[in-house]
Amino acid sequence: MFNEIIYTLLSMVKGSTQNTLERVFPQLKKENLHMSQQAFSKARQKIKWEAFEELFEASVEGSYNEDIKLWRGYRLMATDGTFLRLPSDAELLKYFGGLGNECKAATALASILYDLENDIVVDAKIAPIRENERALAKEHLEVLEKLESYKCGHKELVLYDRGYPSHDLIKTLSDKEIGYVMRVQKDFNRPQDREGKQDCWMALGKTGMEVRVVQIPLKSGEMEILATNLHEAEIEYEAFKELYNKRWGVETKYKELKQKLETENFSGRLVDNVKQDFYAMMTVANMVASFVRQANQKAKKSREGQGNKYEYQVNINHAIGIYKDQWIRVIIEDDEVARRHLMKELIRNMERRVVPIRPNREVVRKAQARSGKFHHNHKSNC
Repeated sequence: MFNEIIYTLLSMVKGSTQNTLERVFPQLKKENLHMSQQAFSKARQKIKWEAFEELFEASVEGSYNEDIKLWRGYRLMATDGTFLRLPSDAELLKYFGGLGNECKAATALASILYDLENDIVVDAKIAPIRENERALAKEHLEVLEKLESYKCGHKELVLYDRGYPSHDLIKTLSDKEIGYVMRVQKDFNRPQDREGKQDCWMALGKTGMEVRVVQIPLKSGEMEILATNLHEAEIEYEAFKELYNKRWGVETKYKELKQKLETENFSGRLVDNVKQDFYAMMTVANMVASFVRQANQKAKKSREGQGNKYEYQVNINHAIGIYKDQWIRVIIEDDEVARRHLMKELIRNMERRVVPIRPNREVVRKAQARSGKFHHNHKSNC
């Protein structure tokens, strides 16, 4: 029954537990195999949440068996955190902590290390909200060092927003010889020493560590200030605006995780259930991304020489729906030839659902009286 529980949790994308069970179990092709929601809830308690964490780690290593896209010779990543709303339960509130009125809304802190160019969640953590994001960021680096692909013919570069700069994290990154770019506050270090300088090196506080500080004027009139250990010979001043803008990819990934995969739609009310669901969805995110990469390659190749105005990419919402409906048939197939055929069919179905990529597109934000939980542009995949 271990495999069946795993399959069910990896299929629980936008669906109730009972509906998922009724969809998954008939595909397992075993006679008289069925399960109620209550039996499923009892059975999953026998599986440690760490099993799903290991499954997620396997999805990372598997993703890096494919071709890796680099940015100027760097594996380009970003770290960011977010709050996850949890079911209203006393045990979850006690373990994870709470926000809102009287801090009674159970909430967890999530943090990911995300490969921006390859769409891979490299590491993921879920923790009580009292945990420090910088501490989780250091844990991400420890995981990064253990990857088989770590510095394997390339360099590592991580982007951080204004919540992360600290002497301790900068020293850790420097000691590990990992490149970083961090947006910092206006009063970072000694503001008077960089006045009038777009690009300069400074000694960091009492530590004396040398950091490069880059100042970029934005259209809004605000000055974007970045700290980095990348030398001028590696990255020129003019490239930093484009480079740091790539950090937006991790925000987009969180939107996908929350709105399309519904990571906050937890299927259990125990601490272990929450951790099971969290790592199951991180695994699903990497699996879907792997299928989408292959489908995008085929979609691009099939349109070469057609004179299309735009390039096209797979519609991620449809891709999640296709994964949900077809992936179990692939994973349980024992015959290798049949399995490959099913895999090609799954990818081909994703390839058919594409949308145009419109570069440099800007959308003016309109003030609204209220905002809905699910935006029109982020529809359900089923």
